[in-house]
Amino acid sequence: MGKLIVEPLFYIFFIYGLSFLVMSSLIFYGIKRATSLTLVSTFSLLAFFGLTHGITEWIDWVRFILKTLGSGEVGILIALSQIFLVVSFVLLLQFGINLLTYQSEKKGFVRALPLVLFVIYLAALLAAGVTDVLRAGLIGRYSFGFTGAALSAIVIFKLSNTMKPLGNRKLIKGLTVAAVGFACYAIFGGLIIRPVLGLPVQLFRAACAITIAVSFFNVLDVFKARH
Repeated sequence: MGKLIVEPLFYIFFIYGLSFLVMSSLIFYGIKRATSLTLVSTFSLLAFFGLTHGITEWIDWVRFILKTLGSGEVGILIALSQIFLVVSFVLLLQFGINLLTYQSEKKGFVRALPLVLFVIYLAALLAAGVTDVLRAGLIGRYSFGFTGAALSAIVIFKLSNTMKPLGNRKLIKGLTVAAVGFACYAIFGGLIIRPVLGLPVQLFRAACAITIAVSFFNVLDVFKARH
């Protein structure tokens, strides 16, 4: 046990998972307090992304504990970790697309794209003979994770510009900061898997999650105040 508590990753994995669960809770709470606008309801997908991604990281936390204590890897935990990982990134992509099309009348086909791409992803894994779940998860990170975060950053930044005529500085600032948080997450969560400047990449991902959570909580609070 002593070996475990001196390992920085023991605390980092826990904080990383917690940061996404806090993000999910703050957004769900913000949605509950806000009105039932179509734009606001779109954020529920972001909350589910935070929930599933937080679960992913806490499963990896348990995996790390078991490996450090000498128990080795548990196959079911690896599988659950990667399933939740890919599902969380598909939800993130769905959030970006739903936010992009929240004012569109013809949005049915576009909003079905994440599901279509997920089916293509599974078919491609089968066709390529990929049986390593960790490799499948990595492919999901590079595809759905990066694309979902990058698209969310672009759409939120565009939304902040659209909202400027309202003259609400808190709203514009919240959306802009959230866009920056997603842009950073696209890099640290969607592309980088190794330490950065000697620090675990999970620290940077956790910082992105907290930034997005606080900024969106403030954004949803604006909708509560205005309606």
